[in-house]
Amino acid sequence: MKPINQSAGEAMNHRLPFMSRRKLLLGMAAASTAAAVAVAPDAHGAVLAAGHGLSGEQAENPELISAYDEFCDACIDLKEAQDALEWLADEWRHQWPLAPEELLLGANAQDGRYTMPAERDIIGRYLVRDTSELTKRFSAKFRREFRKTCFILRTSQDERERLNSWLQRTPTGRTAKSLEENRAYRLKSIKECEQRIHLAEQYEAETVRIRRISGVDAARLRTKNADVRLRKAADKVSQCDALTVAGLGMKADALTVTAGDLIKLTKTDTSPFGQLARFVTSVAEVAGRAAA
Repeated sequence: MKPINQSAGEAMNHRLPFMSRRKLLLGMAAASTAAAVAVAPDAHGAVLAAGHGLSGEQAENPELISAYDEFCDACIDLKEAQDALEWLADEWRHQWPLAPEELLLGANAQDGRYTMPAERDIIGRYLVRDTSELTKRFSAKFRREFRKTCFILRTSQDERERLNSWLQRTPTGRTAKSLEENRAYRLKSIKECEQRIHLAEQYEAETVRIRRISGVDAARLRTKNADVRLRKAADKVSQCDALTVAGLGMKADALTVTAGDLIKLTKTDTSPFGQLARFVTSVAEVAGRAAA
């Protein structure tokens, strides 16, 4: 088994050439649905000004170049961390348990509308399962309409609270028959809670065991830290003054990668956010043409 703290990119023990880092950055920007075609300055921080009303070469702000270089490195670190996490998810996919059907609650939890915990895979993504086998739970019509879905889960803690509530409840009834029915329903509910607690504890213990032996918590922390570093690096780029079209392209790159989803969402909006999104996109496109 491949060690969990390695990824394909970790074979690199030296700094990649600048253009290699740029290619990776552009790939990440494309993955976030943003078209960030940027310009790479040369080793001395100069950009070609031909065709843009400038003569010769104009030097870019060295602080911006340094910050942008750090940003590109941060992009590489995040990509490597994400790749390692994806590899880990694939490696342990078939050993990760499905929650018992008795613990499943509402469907379509992947929509993010619920506050209760949803069933997730080993790296925390919504676990979308096949509904065709859930014949006791869903009608044939539902299973045809929703062939795959993610479920809200009952947890052992929730069930213990529910059990405690049933234990403290005193059955009542206006007649001897209704009193007996309520007593029977209470006992039945207590028994079902105890069964679900047992199932939930087994399921939760197994997921904890697999997370521990797989090292997924460390891999997720690595990804989180890499993302924090990327955002800090992008902020540093944004605080540096740009002196050339290429420099503007660097600043647009950083914003496009960190706010790509927001730019896509607001690009056609008539609000100031939409204007900003279109401006950033235009800067990136102009800088891309300048590099051609």
